[in-house]
Amino acid sequence: MKYLACLSLAFMVGATGSADQLPSKVRSGAYIEMIAQRGVECGHLSQWESLSLRAMALQDREGWSQAHVESLKTETAKRVAETECDAEMLTLWIEGARKGFDIEMLPPYLVAYKTLSRMEDPPHAFSAVALRLDKEPVISVIDAKLAELAATGRPAEGGKTWPDYIEYTGEAILKLTQQLEGEGGDQAAAWIAQSARIVETWYEEEIR
Repeated sequence: MKYLACLSLAFMVGATGSADQLPSKVRSGAYIEMIAQRGVECGHLSQWESLSLRAMALQDREGWSQAHVESLKTETAKRVAETECDAEMLTLWIEGARKGFDIEMLPPYLVAYKTLSRMEDPPHAFSAVALRLDKEPVISVIDAKLAELAATGRPAEGGKTWPDYIEYTGEAILKLTQQLEGEGGDQAAAWIAQSARIVETWYEEEIR
């Protein structure tokens, strides 16, 4: 996800007027929120890609003051209203980010879904969102996607081989579930729920 975060800064253009006085994190956050919304509305992004961007943006604004959140809402609405579907600030960012979605953003969610589905007693944060009784069809499509990514010859995030990445990430997910009752449990539960929603959405779009 570092690639996409850097890309947002590279493509973000300075807004005029009152936005000049906004902190850079508010302007960049509004840019990502605009991409997530207008990308879907204009047919440039799938729903799962938009959800992934919103999840990334939510994580980035952890600890923000309420004043910054309100500024973000105002600036996002302004950017959404001003951005046409053919605007380069929208289309060029999405074109540049396209490979990053599959290589960086999707795999941890896929591994998380498969790992959590195979648990004897999955966390409630997962089960409450991944409602389908039989998850094997989803896991089958997940396995096919991971095999497809491995076949590209590109390494997984961190330069790992895909088998190593899948094993490492699966172990990390299991450790994450152990944090649910301790400090940071809310954040862990939120990420688990987000991963379930993103993969369920991705699966529905994948099989259409």
